[in-house]
Amino acid sequence: MKNILMKTASVLMGLLILCLPLLPCMAAGLADALPMLHTEGEKIVDANGNQVILRGTNFGGWGIMEDWFCPFQNPAGEEIAYDTLVSRFGQEKTHALFQWYRSNWITEIDYKNVADLGMNCIRLPIWYRNFQSDDNGTWYRSANGEIDFRELDEVIAMCKKYGLYLIIDLHGLPGYQNDYDHCGRSKSMSLFDDTEKASRYREVVIDFWTTLAEHCADESTVAMYDLMNEPLGTNITINRSMQQMFWDLSNDIYNAIRTVDARHIISMEAIWDPSAIPSPDVYGWKNIVYQEHLYDVTNFAYLRKANEIRDAGYNAPFYIGEFYPRGVSSFDYLFSLFNKRNLSWTTWTYKGAGPDADKSPWFLYGSSQIAKIDYINDSYETLWNKWGECLRTDSGNFIKTAFADYAAYYVDGSVDHAALYSFGAVDSIGSVNTRWNLFTDKLKAIITTIKDWLRKLSTGDLL
Repeated sequence: MKNILMKTASVLMGLLILCLPLLPCMAAGLADALPMLHTEGEKIVDANGNQVILRGTNFGGWGIMEDWFCPFQNPAGEEIAYDTLVSRFGQEKTHALFQWYRSNWITEIDYKNVADLGMNCIRLPIWYRNFQSDDNGTWYRSANGEIDFRELDEVIAMCKKYGLYLIIDLHGLPGYQNDYDHCGRSKSMSLFDDTEKASRYREVVIDFWTTLAEHCADESTVAMYDLMNEPLGTNITINRSMQQMFWDLSNDIYNAIRTVDARHIISMEAIWDPSAIPSPDVYGWKNIVYQEHLYDVTNFAYLRKANEIRDAGYNAPFYIGEFYPRGVSSFDYLFSLFNKRNLSWTTWTYKGAGPDADKSPWFLYGSSQIAKIDYINDSYETLWNKWGECLRTDSGNFIKTAFADYAAYYVDGSVDHAALYSFGAVDSIGSVNTRWNLFTDKLKAIITTIKDWLRKLSTGDLL
């Protein structure tokens, strides 16, 4: 009997040794089990009804670039650079070049960095041309003929590994959904025109979202679909006919997604205030989150925005997809206000490259060492090298900013009551050194922003 027990123990020990290499994979598998989210009244909840407040950052510049913080230069938008490169090198090589850029701009270390800060969410801005070769809906396909979603699948896999929810944000649409450079090309909005061409653009957008939602329908790591970034821009509360077109298109996309995916949250962007988009009852929307982007210049303005959200009466959650305290507004007040009101939020943005980016509170990680490409004259090899491993956050070229440490104080829902009740005149969370660095960095960022505005004003690309 003793021999049998000893042999059994030996076998079990051998099996344990054989399984040791699999333990990291098993642990990663356990981290995969993020529950699917949905809405109940004004809350985002998991399958057990537990409230989940999303606090994280944007991976800005991954899917669509803005030249003020990305390694290319054209204030009118990425599409001009993209089309120029297509004319020089062809569609296939240009697509490969941009895939190479994305594979270096965000790597596994970045998901780990976000998780290490205590954040639980990433908003991923994408451009339709990451997946389609033209504005007529021609998908890139793999060798077996399937639509090529491998890059998106890798993002989802990394989010699973590090326990992060993913918000998929269509930042740039065919036909352009606003007049800003960050939709692809500035001053080119035609998606909401009453023309046959615009009608075709809207068909492509609906098909895009239907196809993507069908692909992601069972991915519980995906928190929500953000239908279109900042639709109409400044026109969202001004031009009533375009606003109605935007509402109707949002409803058409919503209904199309629901034919293939009944479970995921859909985010509708009101951008600046709730009145820019109707309550769920108007179209019968369910399981939706309203989104706002806040870039005001005083803490009093942010309080007014928060009160508008509170008083909207939509019986749906609100989420602050982007924000930055311009002027005399302050981070301590914003974070405290959002957390006090149980609003989900994602900072804009995770990383940036440009003048003083390593000290800028726009970013969690920044670099002032990255060269911008010359898309008109650089050889393909030079372009490949400029968008190579030097762009990686762990390349030695990027520095964690004071803002990253400061934001980490608030990801657990903390509220700085001193800042909240003094409207930011006094703050108490975070070390004195961190707060001082953040203050001086913000002053530098204001100067950098003014210089960028002057540059865009001189080119006619500042609205």
